[in-house]
Amino acid sequence: MANSELRIASSETSAIVCDMRVMDGHLNTGGGHRWWGRCCSVIVLAAVVCLGGCVAGPRKSPPVADPFALSDVGFQAYLAEADLVTVGEAYRAMLILADGEDPCETFEERRGKLEGRGIAKAAWGLQPENVVDCGSVAYMVCRICRIRGGVNLNLFGRTGLGDRRYALREVLYREMIDDTVDYQYMTGSALSALMARADELMEDRGLYETETIELTDEADRDEFGELIVPEPTTESGS
Repeated sequence: MANSELRIASSETSAIVCDMRVMDGHLNTGGGHRWWGRCCSVIVLAAVVCLGGCVAGPRKSPPVADPFALSDVGFQAYLAEADLVTVGEAYRAMLILADGEDPCETFEERRGKLEGRGIAKAAWGLQPENVVDCGSVAYMVCRICRIRGGVNLNLFGRTGLGDRRYALREVLYREMIDDTVDYQYMTGSALSALMARADELMEDRGLYETETIELTDEADRDEFGELIVPEPTTESGS
């Protein structure tokens, strides 16, 4: 079973178990074997329901054009109109956001670059043809934009425990994405809007490398600070 599938079950299970603890009145006092038995039942039920209905898979219908045959500009225009975004498409989008371009030819190249820079994680076990979830994209955006986040993201997220869930909370807090949950499938319009807001954040933080222009004339001066005037040349035959 893929790690992404297990994470989906974990997200739903945690919320349901917490609700059950409050309903039973045993949040602080414990409830003995009765409470534990109920929790185990809820965990099993939630896992079955989530794995049966929320597991990410390929899109039902392929796109009209091959998005990976498009230029970077054409690809971004395609994203804005896509109903759902695949993992392969999301990885290309993240490289464009991070570097301004995607020179890679294959998914393996893109994954190698993103994982090598700590933007994506191999432990996620994402497949390029499957639809990507909002949590995975949120985590990559946080890494690219250098969003440090709060205690939860730094304490648990760095170890892989709820990394994408806490990352999504960070982008939600900054109003970079509309209200959603980490296991929700990412749509093209949502990803385009998220990239635009991330681009603005990176610009404000000065994260883009800018080419420096030499405005002084120091290269035209000698060791005493005097301007170097080239010797006049005479045209031949004059």
